[in-house]
Amino acid sequence: MKLIKPMMKEIMQVLYSFLKTKYYHARIVCINVSLIILYISCQDSNIHRKNIFFLEKSNKQLIFPLDERTKNSPLALFAYKDKTGKEYLTFQNPIQNEILFYDMNLTNLDFKVMPSYDGNNGVGPVSGYYVKNLDSIFLTIHGFNDIVLIDKNSVVKEKMEYYETNDNIPLLVTSSISSLYHPLLFFDNKIYIVPECNRWAESNWVCAYIDLIDKSVNAIPSFSYPSFPGQDNRKKRASAEDYLSRCFNGKQFVYSFYYDEDIYIAPLNHGQIKKIKVTSKYIDKVRIPDDYGNLTIEELCENPNYGNLLYDEYRDVYYRIAYPKTMLEKGIRVLELLRYGRKNFSIIILDKGFNIIGETLFPDYMYNSQVMFIREDGLYISCNHYLNPEYSDDVISFIRFNLVKNK
Repeated sequence: MKLIKPMMKEIMQVLYSFLKTKYYHARIVCINVSLIILYISCQDSNIHRKNIFFLEKSNKQLIFPLDERTKNSPLALFAYKDKTGKEYLTFQNPIQNEILFYDMNLTNLDFKVMPSYDGNNGVGPVSGYYVKNLDSIFLTIHGFNDIVLIDKNSVVKEKMEYYETNDNIPLLVTSSISSLYHPLLFFDNKIYIVPECNRWAESNWVCAYIDLIDKSVNAIPSFSYPSFPGQDNRKKRASAEDYLSRCFNGKQFVYSFYYDEDIYIAPLNHGQIKKIKVTSKYIDKVRIPDDYGNLTIEELCENPNYGNLLYDEYRDVYYRIAYPKTMLEKGIRVLELLRYGRKNFSIIILDKGFNIIGETLFPDYMYNSQVMFIREDGLYISCNHYLNPEYSDDVISFIRFNLVKNK
């Protein structure tokens, strides 16, 4: 496309000179060529889109039984494999200080990790976690700028604070969750976090890290939270800036803001940020929610925007969730709908060069777009949507989707 754009100006000048001639047929040909060029230019944002792959539903289903006090719409859920190769499905029971470890293959509950709120091993209200190994489980704490390291027995081994950086830049809290997918990332003896957007501060960096060697806290100043159209310097009710997802491919961070068509690719030091437009064929235009007192939950459920971005290391592809504009039927419980992943969604498939190689639209009220994980054999998406005819409170269940090449 970089070569096409400079050529277009010259071609149009030549066409214009032809159009001034008396030759009717030449003028018709020129008009047709102009229309072709206009069509090519209109395809600029999707120039790399190829319909090569799609996600195909398989007959593989995983069903994990729950007790009566465990909810099936977790905000933090991750697959974990221990050093012996045993696979676990782990998730935090919403609003509970407990992390459940299920045997992935047997689908039975193996054990729970239940950190205390108070006392010598008290950590406060847990809001997300990362399992490095069973002796190193890192917790993020709701409302506090603390990361707490515990073991399988919930014994506190260390507490790390990140209220401000070493050069006195204030930071807001982070949560290592999957519903807004930006879990803690560990690389080169550093914990990389995504502090919430602080529009009141002069410095408003997207990424910071804690050095595990000297415990210093550092912001990465080369990448700030973007300003969206219509947003001012205040963190308003909808908090549009905070809705973002981040994954890591082993060399680069990749960011997806919910109200931005672009994704952002950054090296470890975030020195050179590359923006790539990744648009859904089901969304004409992203719309920022009206958050000046007129915002409703219905609007959030119907609004066209993007969602989480996940990296599939086994197939070297990325999945970006998109939410088309929808209209809700009367009687829908919107708070519950928002918790279970809205009405419908699509998943855009990107190759390792961030080219669009496919997009799959999922049926209405069947799957929870906020609860999914990746294994070696495929992508597992929760079918625990509360409007799914087969919904049950007693289980959390997943369907495997295979990445398939179009014939």
